[in-house]
Amino acid sequence: MRIQRLRIGLEVGNKLNGKFYKVVSIQDSVGTAKEMIIDKGDSWSGKFGEEEITIDEGNALAFRIVNDPEPYPIPAGYSVIGGKLLKDDVPACETGNLTFTKILAVQRDFVILAAKRENTKEGMAELMSYRVSRDRFTRLISIPEDTILVGYVGENNLKAILAYSNVAEAEKNDEKDGITKKIRSFDKAEMIALTNGVFLDRYMMDAPITLNDIIIKEIPSCNGQYEAFLPSDEDDDGNGYLIPSAKRRWFRVNGSNPSFGFMADGKIQADWSYAYKEFVIKTQDMVIMPSQKIEIKAGSQNITKLEGYDTLIDITKEDCTYKLTFSNEDYEFKTLVSRSTRDRGYVVTVE
Repeated sequence: MRIQRLRIGLEVGNKLNGKFYKVVSIQDSVGTAKEMIIDKGDSWSGKFGEEEITIDEGNALAFRIVNDPEPYPIPAGYSVIGGKLLKDDVPACETGNLTFTKILAVQRDFVILAAKRENTKEGMAELMSYRVSRDRFTRLISIPEDTILVGYVGENNLKAILAYSNVAEAEKNDEKDGITKKIRSFDKAEMIALTNGVFLDRYMMDAPITLNDIIIKEIPSCNGQYEAFLPSDEDDDGNGYLIPSAKRRWFRVNGSNPSFGFMADGKIQADWSYAYKEFVIKTQDMVIMPSQKIEIKAGSQNITKLEGYDTLIDITKEDCTYKLTFSNEDYEFKTLVSRSTRDRGYVVTVE
């Protein structure tokens, strides 16, 4: 065994005497392990013997790992300075010809990094995972340098969500007025979900994404399952160049390929409905429920009245009227009523 893998809770076998020990404490990279009493079924009885041993760099080779039952911690104290990976301000490990630009995320036993090699293309980086317990780097994919961490999902950073949105910029001479203009064209945009430092879910977008406004919402009682809402504020002008969108588009990712979700300016609020098993979306003037095919243009005044009443508990439809009842945490209700009329369109109120 390598000394780098030493940690509390590790169960090891002694190659010299055949006994088994459990590491109970570590101080200054030196571990104290207690002898484990093995029962007749060759499994640990849950009791310790009187013998204690010390495991350090000098004798670690004499032990082999039998079981690693404890969950690995989320790495702490890591940083990137001057292209080096540091742990508590000292080099964390040998890095060979890897040069690091930033730490993107941390997960149990993993540090997720953007790195450079000699042959890495300009503007790009290598997405690397560093497994602390095994002192091992794994290259995952190539990513743009401006990839950012959007957020985490699940307990203990179970999923790390990364994203980037690239556009190409150039100058173009306008033949009519002779003025040089800057033009932008869409390159690519992607959202990446990492689980346990390695597994990748990748979702490509067909339009630029406004990264800082991405919303990640975890589905309650489903550790690691989530829905993402990604806004796009630019459109193709028909000639391959980008222009500001007339209205903000929102893409949705919920465990499958990204789908065009809805149009809504500004920011949104997404709250889980336990009754209908989906997120109810509120914009500055609308309420949207895709699965129910509900899109109510409620007006900003009515949306303001629903503030604090975030959980949808009931939907009723009577003739030409929809009623959506929301509750706050004190079991107080407010109902959004949308009534269709022949002479004045939809009349929306909050009761």
